[in-house]
Amino acid sequence: MFEICEATGGYRKTVIVRDVSLTVAEGEIVALLGRNGVGKTTLLKYAMGLTANFGGRVILGGASLAADRAKRAKAGLGYVPQGRFVFPRLTVVENIASAAVACGHNHRDAVKRILSEFPALQEKAHALAGTLSGGQQQLVALGRALATQPKLLILDEPTEGVQPSIIDELAGTLLRLNRQEGLSILVAEQDLDFCLSISQRAYIMDRGTVVKEATKDVLLADNHLLQNLLAV
Repeated sequence: MFEICEATGGYRKTVIVRDVSLTVAEGEIVALLGRNGVGKTTLLKYAMGLTANFGGRVILGGASLAADRAKRAKAGLGYVPQGRFVFPRLTVVENIASAAVACGHNHRDAVKRILSEFPALQEKAHALAGTLSGGQQQLVALGRALATQPKLLILDEPTEGVQPSIIDELAGTLLRLNRQEGLSILVAEQDLDFCLSISQRAYIMDRGTVVKEATKDVLLADNHLLQNLLAV
């Protein structure tokens, strides 16, 4: 369904990611694990067309995607970046509506759906996104991505700076979207408990490359792997 093939590159002359390939099947949740600085964020930016100095291919539904970030979003890649990056001077409703319109969808339907999905945002619907808490902003960022009606949702460190109650809500929402709507998800995260609560399989990165692919059960049973590659 989704593939990154032989991705190599980084920023200017610095190579961050080396020959990385991974797949996410239709209806699957896959985790991308690793310590800080191993290249997870750079790889996800490449997948979304946000980095130029890369070789490789990104494939969705059997078709290679153009490098243009807008075209990748319209093709069905939804993205929640590390740090959220909501539009701080737009309201919650405007954040959601702008994403829907950019991908050719009805903004009223998108807003109605997302506010129904996240009741915690309903009373903040007309508040500026920049005034919200970190957890609330994370919900806005996720809602904005979902408003594009993605085939694959890509999340980069979604639990960073988020209170436990919101983390639980995120996990529950992602699982429900996956099970009820068949949404495929690729999530990069250091919170192993969060990742293993939602994913079936994981890729582990170290020094810019994938060093292991494993199921959730294998990860849970391999203390040596957790300690040496994930610092758990």
